[in-house]
Amino acid sequence: MSKPAKKPEPHPGAAALAISFMALAVAGVLVMVGVAAKLDLMVVHVSRSFGLEGELRELGRPVVWVWTAFSTIGLCQAMLHAPGNWRRLVLFLSSLLLTLSWIPVLALASYAAPIAVPLAAILWGGFGSEIYAVRHREPE
Repeated sequence: MSKPAKKPEPHPGAAALAISFMALAVAGVLVMVGVAAKLDLMVVHVSRSFGLEGELRELGRPVVWVWTAFSTIGLCQAMLHAPGNWRRLVLFLSSLLLTLSWIPVLALASYAAPIAVPLAAILWGGFGSEIYAVRHREPE
């Protein structure tokens, strides 16, 4: 009987950057294809049903992309530097909840919440980081 193969050495910093940049690329493709706009329109429709007065203004694209970049890179770095699946799951769910909390907060400030781009990047980055972490040795 042969010994099971050892898991490869981790390179969490470089892997987290690669995963987060791929997540940002996926979010960019969703914008180019038009899927993000459809999801954002659904969120605007739900936001208008909150019963708040006034018209929802558009949040600038640079704000959305800066938040998306910082949150995705931060999530991937945190997940790949955290030992244990439970800790990574808590980080992922916290980041997801923080991103989804944009919807009511921005609605109260009379802004439409463009949630598709950050949500896609967080989901892709979180799942990619978890897959990488499971297949490599955990940091000490």
